[in-house]
Amino acid sequence: MFIEDYFILFCYLLILYPFIIYPLILELLVRIYKKQLFQSSISDISTDQLPEISVLIAAYNEVDTLEETIETIYKQQYPKIQVHVGSDGSNDGTVELLYELQKKYPSLCVYDVTRRGKNRINEFLIAHSQSEIIVHIDADCRIVPNALHAMCARFIDPEIGAVLGNSIEFNGHVYEHETLEKEQSAYRSLEYFTRLRESQLASTVTSLGHFYALRRRYRKPLPNDSVCDDYTPLLSILADKKRVVVETKASVYEVRKSIKGMEYLQAQRFAACGIASLLFYKKLLLPTYGLISFFLWSRKMLRWCLPFFSIIILILTSISVVKSSTIGLCSASIWTLVFIGALAWNIGLSFKPFHSAYIFIRLHISLIMAWLHTIHKKQSAVWERPTA
Repeated sequence: MFIEDYFILFCYLLILYPFIIYPLILELLVRIYKKQLFQSSISDISTDQLPEISVLIAAYNEVDTLEETIETIYKQQYPKIQVHVGSDGSNDGTVELLYELQKKYPSLCVYDVTRRGKNRINEFLIAHSQSEIIVHIDADCRIVPNALHAMCARFIDPEIGAVLGNSIEFNGHVYEHETLEKEQSAYRSLEYFTRLRESQLASTVTSLGHFYALRRRYRKPLPNDSVCDDYTPLLSILADKKRVVVETKASVYEVRKSIKGMEYLQAQRFAACGIASLLFYKKLLLPTYGLISFFLWSRKMLRWCLPFFSIIILILTSISVVKSSTIGLCSASIWTLVFIGALAWNIGLSFKPFHSAYIFIRLHISLIMAWLHTIHKKQSAVWERPTA
């Protein structure tokens, strides 16, 4: 073997690590240490012990989705609740709808705010709410029965700083865990598994933006419009060495379906603002943060660096092929098949391996654009309304 071959194999290992090796390590650690997610069950926590909460919704032109979202919140019959909705310059009747709903729900607070972006709307809502526990939910989400109880009961434990909900699919009759669009189902299942195992061992280092709760005292103001409005607050909680955990019974589902072609733009935006958020809290990557640092490098940084590893592989493969190396020739064959498969899917040949190759290539492009986005410090936390 040539020296290039060793580097090629090492880069392949780095590509596979976040998706295969890291989840296996998490499972092994959970089994060794026999870690439980929570010390007490929800049934042990009485209604009187539930904390007062403020549910915050940042909305932009959500007249078609917002009413049912608010209905599902109040149907929870949570004992101590206020709902704060901030309209970010909506012009489709959202504000008028909210004022009508306010007649039905006195604890609904409505704010008609001039256009300023989601991050600033969230800061506005934080400033105008009072409770220690803050619950964020997207305007196009529906909460399943008892989800608020399950989520907020976890704050009985003072070491828990934030609780993430659980994303599910609802087909009109049956709730199904993690069975969304076929393209994303395997990835979502992997995300759910790693998020849960990280929570058992210490804290998860990812987010579930459309439904989560946190303690006000650990939340820091969002520094700019480039960071994620949902991820940055969780990083601030991790920086204070409090736990961020998942509550599997706090389930939510989205009613707005992804439109073909939007996945690429969304993946690019999510990665860009995620990178910006972690760079703002880069101290979490230091070894002094123990498992949190290990999780962030394994779960986030290595995934975001995926295109760089692939570029190194392609360069070294070219050199190795010239030397007639077996490793180089195998690597060249793999990438040739990947590119052919991606092209075949793009021109309409429906075959599952072609689809996987297409997603793999598109992920590389999204991450490259995300890094360029971050380097040039462009705004990431912007409102996007999918259109057919």
